[in-house]
Amino acid sequence: MEHVRLMNMCKIVNPENEKLLVQERIKSWEGIAFPGGKIEEGESIVESVKREVFEETGLKIANLKICGIKDWYDYKEKIRYLIFLFETNTYTGNLIPETNEGKVYWVTYEELKKMN
Repeated sequence: MEHVRLMNMCKIVNPENEKLLVQERIKSWEGIAFPGGKIEEGESIVESVKREVFEETGLKIANLKICGIKDWYDYKEKIRYLIFLFETNTYTGNLIPETNEGKVYWVTYEELKKMN
């Protein structure tokens, strides 16, 4: 039986200036990503992304649209990773600029293209 780890990620777009919210990850792996994380056992996929985004940014998101699925197989760990990708421009709350996962901040599409 293949072992699968379910995960999520959400692209949050500021509707006023089209900037994207990114996370400068420092935990488990380093680099720029959209907020997200693991789907807990028994948790719905949509509720998991809402929870993860809130934990990592302080923002409550709504009107999610699924925009893709990414997967890869880790031959060393013998685990398939399956990531559900969402996007939204609907959110409320106050942005937390940094958590134990890393810093979060807004960037333009052009800035994002130049990041790791």
